Amino acid sequence: MDTTFLIDLQNERRGRGRARGATDFLRSHPATEFLLPMVALGKYLEGFDDPSSPQAQALVEGLQLLPVTRAVATLYAQRARTLRGKGQLPGTNDLWIACTASEAGLPIVTRNTAHFRRVEGLEVVTYEAPSPADNG
Repeated sequence: MDTTFLIDLQNERRGRGRARGATDFLRSHPATEFLLPMVALGKYLEGFDDPSSPQAQALVEGLQLLPVTRAVATLYAQRARTLRGKGQLPGTNDLWIACTASEAGLPIVTRNTAHFRRVEGLEVVTYEAPSPADNG
């Protein structure tokens, strides 16, 4: 899963903002084990004044983390070079997240489809109908 999914899930559980569909997506996939790329965890925790606080850790406690390995780093280098050459390089963290999921043979669950669909070999699963801005 991507950082946007975690943020939307947290906001839905707290009743903040409009529902984006993260909770419904989890409910519709009860037998699925969701894995979190380590970089997505860092991006998520960045949003807290104290990343080690119980509030920050509550949502991600117990999730299995996908590490950045040598194979992920190699894939990142290949994809970054290709996308940079096309002028389509997504945010650095998004590319690390994409390559971590891709190397593990897993899809990425996100509503930030614009960045992730650029990454060759990555299956992108959305939990909300994309808005026109997401498809840019």
